[in-house]
Amino acid sequence: MPMPAQVPLGECVPPNTRHAVSVSLPKWEDNVDYEKGDPRVLGRMVNGYPRFFIAKPIQALAELLRVRFALPNEAAMLFPSLACAERCVSFIYNQAPKQQESSLPPYVLPKSGQVRIVQYMAEPVNKKAAALDAMSAVLDQHVVIYCVLFPEDLFPLAKQYWQHTGNGISGRLADYCLHIERVNEECELDASPHCRASGGGARRGTVSETASEAVSPVIAAGADFEADAYLEERFGRNVSAKYAAEMKSALRRRIAGALTEDEQKHGAQVERGVAGLSTEDVFLTATGMSAVFVAHQALLQMRQAKSVCFGFPYTDTLKILQKFGPGAYFLGNGEGNDYDELERILELHTQDDKDPILAIFTECPSNPLLKTADLPRLRALADRFGVALVVDETIGSFANIDALGWADIVVSSLTKVFSGDSNVMGGSIVLNPSGTLYTQLHSAMKVVFEDLMWCEDAIFLERNSRDFMHRVVKINNNALVIAELLHGSAKVANVAYPKFTTPENYQQIMRPTADAGYGGLLSVVFVGGERASQQFFDSLLCCKGPSLGTNFTLASPYTILAHFTELEWAAQYGVSANLVRISVGLEPQAELVSMFQAALDAISDA
Repeated sequence: MPMPAQVPLGECVPPNTRHAVSVSLPKWEDNVDYEKGDPRVLGRMVNGYPRFFIAKPIQALAELLRVRFALPNEAAMLFPSLACAERCVSFIYNQAPKQQESSLPPYVLPKSGQVRIVQYMAEPVNKKAAALDAMSAVLDQHVVIYCVLFPEDLFPLAKQYWQHTGNGISGRLADYCLHIERVNEECELDASPHCRASGGGARRGTVSETASEAVSPVIAAGADFEADAYLEERFGRNVSAKYAAEMKSALRRRIAGALTEDEQKHGAQVERGVAGLSTEDVFLTATGMSAVFVAHQALLQMRQAKSVCFGFPYTDTLKILQKFGPGAYFLGNGEGNDYDELERILELHTQDDKDPILAIFTECPSNPLLKTADLPRLRALADRFGVALVVDETIGSFANIDALGWADIVVSSLTKVFSGDSNVMGGSIVLNPSGTLYTQLHSAMKVVFEDLMWCEDAIFLERNSRDFMHRVVKINNNALVIAELLHGSAKVANVAYPKFTTPENYQQIMRPTADAGYGGLLSVVFVGGERASQQFFDSLLCCKGPSLGTNFTLASPYTILAHFTELEWAAQYGVSANLVRISVGLEPQAELVSMFQAALDAISDA
């Protein structure tokens, strides 16, 4: 898909994509000002990364339900299941006293019952009228959403839960609910007996005069929803939502490497290298972080104990381990002496007055430093001390590396290269059937796992991932060329890339096929410091914004976006504030080389 060289500030990336996963922050200063909350940037944002920026359809639905159900000075947060909502309530009560002093102004601690849950049901008043729409025609039951209401000064805490866990509702689910609201409102305004003779159930909540004002943007949102659904199905890009269950099965087969004969004809099959692996061992989640969160919850179901985060991870992984459950040890370097320290911690927790460590969490490779842990060594320690090994393979992907052969649990963000189109969120959890903890883990997953992937999201994800293996090969090749170009420049201080960063660890888990490579992600730091990083970034004529694994090249000043309030802390682990993270895409290789060389040339010598 051809992409514009520069997408205007605040616009969707990809452009004109209603549920885009990224947003354009094209200049270094734009990213800094975004983190500072500057209205110059925030006022122009059409969307953002969905866990950090609550999508406009979700905002609209939350406002509608706030007006309908909330008391004065309350805010609302929406979740797809009662369990998710209850965890949000618990998180707010648990974290409010812990974070009270650090907040400005300090939180007023919520009283019992002040944080509560309201059930909302999206069901058409007139099912015949609603059935004219493709989505309503295939959904044979109402949709229930759980609205958490709380004092508005506690919104930052609720937002933390939303961001860390990835358990909020999907933008497409919000669109569907807004669509039903629009259909119902039209029926209420229509005086004809046909419309008033409802074939549907009772509506939950009446649109008062005040609430009607909140519904006004809903009508436009509903129209967009209908147009999008029509175009996707009319031109054969998506199958009907009635096939969502089949598409989820296809996704699980694709992830397990258990493709049908017909599927193998349309895409390369990947062998996961683990005997006995089946689709029953694959669990789909609504987001990548939800996969990490649910995996951790399953482990806590087995035993309440601390975990170890080995290596510098994506920011929310560490937050999950620290804020949910008994806590975690953080070994942020992920190499050298950290292996000895890990063994010391595991040994310490075998003593009588300590609970054994629950699990070791690591990324292969890590984001953004692209370090790969020594998985055979971690596996040996896990076996020796009876702990689980959880590996996030998002960056390497199962097209390039075999993490499952060493791990008890592998998690991944399907939002990234598995999808590639940057228009849908998703995640996966895979259990290793050969692991000693498999039976316990499978039982625990049955307790905590809920299928919360919205049907339309499953449709988009299945469509996008059909050529996953073919895309990864081209991205591998393109990224290798760009990494070597940057590595050879005198203006570059360091290129973090699996070929150059802990290569011996990466290569020992690399798939033994000609198509396996080093992935599409790399990070670069320049000799000239922040000045050089800014000149390079501002001159790079590609899309700029959060996320990675896109079919198009995407760059961001990662540390600024992920660790703006803790830059000194991140620097302790080698994560420079001047780091530029680059996700290389599918563009013609010659164009990529020319673009990156021009950006290098833009760095002044002074």
